[in-house]
Amino acid sequence: LEESSPHNDAQYRVLLSFDNPESGSTLLKLAHDFTSKMNGNKSITAMNIAPVEEMHAYDINEYENEQFKNVIDTSHDLKLKVTTLFKASTDIENDLTSISNKGNYDLLLIMLGKSMYEGSLLGRLLGFTTKIINPEKLLNTVKGKGNIFNNSPFDDFTLQILDKTNIPVGILVEKDFKSADKVFVPIFNLSDFYLLEYAKRLINNNNSQIIILDVAGQIRNNIEVKEIIRSIEQVAPNHITLYNEKKIEKEFLNFQDLMLISSKSWKNLIDTKSLWLSDIPSTLIISNP
Repeated sequence: LEESSPHNDAQYRVLLSFDNPESGSTLLKLAHDFTSKMNGNKSITAMNIAPVEEMHAYDINEYENEQFKNVIDTSHDLKLKVTTLFKASTDIENDLTSISNKGNYDLLLIMLGKSMYEGSLLGRLLGFTTKIINPEKLLNTVKGKGNIFNNSPFDDFTLQILDKTNIPVGILVEKDFKSADKVFVPIFNLSDFYLLEYAKRLINNNNSQIIILDVAGQIRNNIEVKEIIRSIEQVAPNHITLYNEKKIEKEFLNFQDLMLISSKSWKNLIDTKSLWLSDIPSTLIISNP
């Protein structure tokens, strides 16, 4: 029986997995916004799993240093203690899910795969109107391997990770994310309420201003949820607002730093090709396994 490393149960443990130096730094800022005032009660691990085939041309230490440079710099800027984990892998998906599931983590943070934006329908929906279509992707489409008009809410890699991990996963759709100061949380149905826990963390650790959007009018009639919101208000007055607007305006979206949304509601937005998707700010899609 393999023993997991000893850790403090009260700790909030975040694992972030990135595939290039910039996204490592961005995810670290996000992890910091969720945990910054927790002092010793948090543990943040930044992980880079690199494909073995990329390794042969490099000195492995040099490659690792290059990958982690931004993360280390950012951790110094934020005065944040971070554990780094590097692995050369022949099966990234498998390694990532295995490490996530065995490490007693509370949250895994990853980026939405870039392949999603390149000339795909989703890319257009999200306002990433790159005209460049990845040639390899075109070739795969011709070979019948992929579908360039694929309407999936996630890239294949992310779908696999969501499917195989048994902890919450936060997937960042990155639109020049700086900090989670102004955050809005659309609640489409009762199963989205777990997002309030994350909103609460952002208020407690980052003094974030949170707007809860009662899209389906379900909060007004729900005593339990109103109670949660009231309890947050007592601890942090003027940090959480409930909107009952049905229509989401572009001006409103432009003013926000981050949207928190459930993986289920994200899928619905993509399925219905929601028009306001192209104006969303950076978005964290959070699953609730």
